[in-house]
Amino acid sequence: MKRILLTLVAVIALAVSASAQADLRPTVSVNGQAKITAPLDEIFLSITLKESDSKGKIDLEQQRTSMLRALRKCGINCDEQLRLADMASSFFKRKGSLASSQYELKVGSAEEARKVFEALDDAGIANVNIARATCSKIEEYRSEARREAIRNAKARAEELATAIGQSIGACYEINDYSNSQPVVYRANMLTKSAMADGLVEESAEPEVEFKPIEINYSVSAKFILNE
Repeated sequence: MKRILLTLVAVIALAVSASAQADLRPTVSVNGQAKITAPLDEIFLSITLKESDSKGKIDLEQQRTSMLRALRKCGINCDEQLRLADMASSFFKRKGSLASSQYELKVGSAEEARKVFEALDDAGIANVNIARATCSKIEEYRSEARREAIRNAKARAEELATAIGQSIGACYEINDYSNSQPVVYRANMLTKSAMADGLVEESAEPEVEFKPIEINYSVSAKFILNE
């Protein structure tokens, strides 16, 4: 039993000694950053049909027909890209109140969104706005940003070591300081028809422009510094 205890003490002592020696090794600590832009390829438009928004109180079915016709002219696959967003509001009237119906349309680019705005504007559809937009491959871009950040950290470590006539060895610690919060672009935009109805200033232009999502990543790393 004593022999076992002595062996364990010896092993622990060696481990502590090795750890102490490792701590005395020269090292270099650096931070690495990366910035990557991800294009928006999932843009969701909110389309609201209201009898009160149409001149002459055109009923919802007629507005819906005009909307579908305008969207198909833009090459929109209404079966796949358009959905009824508010089932409870569709085709209901209560004591003279006017019916309304809300749809959500998914498009793949700012250019396609612009065409939809123009087509719906020509069709007299007033309430159209951008609900949200994001990138379908956002996780792939995040992964690339992480890799770029650690490569940047290594390049900085090599630069510092070279400046003093040394080189770096193995990387023995990496800390990732970035989070994985979802990135969603939000904006609002109304059509010319909304301007005509006094919903926005007439001087405003129905431009549909987006900036790509900017992904910033940061890591810290420690490398052995070779003598």
